[in-house]
Amino acid sequence: MFSPINLSSPKSFQGKNLTGAMRLVRDLAADIHANIQQWNNLHIQGIAYLKDITQGKCDKNYSDTLQDLCDKLETVCDNLDGIVGNLQQIKCQLKAVTALHKSADKLFITWPTTKFGEVAETIYKAYRMEAKLKRSVLENVSHNYTESWKMLHLTAWVYEPLLVEDLMILLDSLLIETGHR
Repeated sequence: MFSPINLSSPKSFQGKNLTGAMRLVRDLAADIHANIQQWNNLHIQGIAYLKDITQGKCDKNYSDTLQDLCDKLETVCDNLDGIVGNLQQIKCQLKAVTALHKSADKLFITWPTTKFGEVAETIYKAYRMEAKLKRSVLENVSHNYTESWKMLHLTAWVYEPLLVEDLMILLDSLLIETGHR
């Protein structure tokens, strides 16, 4: 009685060379994903440094070890800022590509062309705000030695409160739409 649903797209782009706007959008979506993977690696590296800082900071004194750990955490923050800069460039490129693509046809499966720029902007803004939060943690973590402050800094870094679950769903949707998943 029921016919099976065909999950393949009418515009099948799997396994064929893409050109033009489709190729650019697909490559930029992959770049967003790669930058977020780099972010995740740096985030984990930062957790290790932050744990060492909070364990070593027990009074108002500053040691050379503490300074070394803070310098390493600063390098992580600098790299995170670099990723945010990359995401900003990708966002601008996606907005330009989609602005130049005047066709009424959808590029891939379901999204209108403007959706790609909007998604890139949302992702960029969230990571920019999270990078600012991490920079704030870096600037304050070595000055606070009470348990409550140390836990606040560690929690703010570990849980990334500005990177909400909806953002990951949006990234997954972008990857699905462009055929990466």
